[in-house]
Amino acid sequence: MKFKLFIIAFISIAIIIPFAKAFEIPFPGEAGFYIGKPMLYIIAGTAGDPKTVGQEGVYNFGPDKVTLDGVEYYDCSFKTTDLDGAHFYFGINSKNGILTQKGIKFGTTEINIKPAVVTIKYPLFAGEKWDNKNNKTELNAKNIKIGDIAIPELNVKDVTVETKVSSSAINVPTGNVECLLIETVYKGNVLGAISVKLTQRTWMSVDNVPVKRSFELVSEQLMKTPTIVYDMELSEPNPDIYDLNWDGVVNILDLMIVTKYYGQNIQSVRVPNPDIDGNRIVDLNDMELLIAHFGEVYKK
Repeated sequence: MKFKLFIIAFISIAIIIPFAKAFEIPFPGEAGFYIGKPMLYIIAGTAGDPKTVGQEGVYNFGPDKVTLDGVEYYDCSFKTTDLDGAHFYFGINSKNGILTQKGIKFGTTEINIKPAVVTIKYPLFAGEKWDNKNNKTELNAKNIKIGDIAIPELNVKDVTVETKVSSSAINVPTGNVECLLIETVYKGNVLGAISVKLTQRTWMSVDNVPVKRSFELVSEQLMKTPTIVYDMELSEPNPDIYDLNWDGVVNILDLMIVTKYYGQNIQSVRVPNPDIDGNRIVDLNDMELLIAHFGEVYKK
């Protein structure tokens, strides 16, 4: 049995390595967003309650959904032990390979985007750009703080939205990670006189995992420095050690993940993590560990 698995493994290596290419994230399908799989993050900054900075919480992409403006979105929540935390509302368009964003909510603060904008366009690679030139976008915010000013309601119409992607290495509590930085800038005016700019930054790992997410708000007329609306960083990805793709069973698909990275040094965070023994290189020992647990079934 082991001999057959090793033959399959090395054939897989021979097939995959010649087609290796530069850092690019193809559309992973819905499964590639690890729906319902808990990951641990730390609050690095927030305008809502500064006392929560440093608290660790659990982030889930779904599986719950909410209906906003008649459309269904995944409710992606980040919750600490004593707070409701934050909610990010995303939609997955499998046909076009895009992720849309409808808004965010943290505490009593809400930001609604009408209509939802394209936040990620696959394949994702450095140098990619897109905008909302053909759409009229509106931001509706409730209970938001701009500097020291608390605003119960803020409506910004005719918002321009521009997104650019670049390569970026980032250090988070889990370690150093090579990422693609997705920076989306929303710009608009209130009453034609007060400028408002919201910058959303997402650092995405090669495995399609957000290792850091930051929201920054600025208004030239109302504040001297930008306000960090929300900032969260990956603390521990928390995957099942042998069921690498989290489908509930250790099988050939997990072995294919190990063979894909066979011989590579793993210096940054990977989800799923092919370096099973944690020695920073994907080698025969990782294969042997996985094969030893081949066929095991886990509760998802």
